[in-house]
Amino acid sequence: MKYVCPMCKTAGNIPEEGAAPPATQTTCKKCGTDLSIVHETGRVQALTEKHRAPVDGDSSGRRSKYKMSPVLSTRPQEKGRRDHLAICVFALVLCALIATGVYFSLNISQGALNQPLQMISELVDDVVGYGKSIWGQIQKERQPKNKQARQAQKHVRKGYNYYKDNRLKEALEKLSLAIEINPENYEAYFWRARTYIRMGQFDNAIADLNQVVGINPRYSPAYDNLGWLLMRRNKFDESLSNLNKSIELKPDNGWAHYMRGRVFFNKGDLQKAFENANAACKLGYKDGCRDAKRYESKLTQNS
Repeated sequence: MKYVCPMCKTAGNIPEEGAAPPATQTTCKKCGTDLSIVHETGRVQALTEKHRAPVDGDSSGRRSKYKMSPVLSTRPQEKGRRDHLAICVFALVLCALIATGVYFSLNISQGALNQPLQMISELVDDVVGYGKSIWGQIQKERQPKNKQARQAQKHVRKGYNYYKDNRLKEALEKLSLAIEINPENYEAYFWRARTYIRMGQFDNAIADLNQVVGINPRYSPAYDNLGWLLMRRNKFDESLSNLNKSIELKPDNGWAHYMRGRVFFNKGDLQKAFENANAACKLGYKDGCRDAKRYESKLTQNS
């Protein structure tokens, strides 16, 4: 017959000794508890408490290597010497702290105590004052710039609308005013350059376009216009340099490929002229298709 020890939960066998008495007494082999086992009901009762079950529920019966202090533990603990000792230690520490505070309050003069407090207060006031001055300076520098940028952009929009309506004089005035307010507005320079082109003032246009790429080197339309203007002046190498930059920034720019083909044609390089015109044609620029046929025909004649 098997049984389970109520203390350590270990199973065991009841020794058979002939005719079974109403109850058998045995000892748990694991925890050593004396047990009484009633045969009819199977009830197992501990006769001694030499080995109690672990408090933390560890069925192995091993004791924890480290035990939490009753003062720090949040679990209910048995009252005893440990509780009294912890309370005594706590009371002694508290008394020592109170005595130290009383000693310093009686032996330090009020002036000596107030002096460091006054120094700390003055230091805090200085730091706060300095922080306010710096923040005010930042706000002073940032707000006008933002306001100027917004004002300049309004003039750019008005100038662009005048440009679309071919009211070039009004466009020039508004765009120049935008540049005066915000010299870093590259759009103002670009549309003023376009206005100069319509007015036939190519030198001014080139100067403004150079300002655009100086402020924003990744603005490809400025390189397109510089390439076209410089080609008109037979400055083919400078024109190619700007067109190459435009295509580098925007490879699907069919107009730039077409214009680069024209520059190569003016330089006498029919093969590259055909390649660029053909590329423009494939990108959907119809004038490139026309030039590609013309250059191909010349290449066939020359061969």
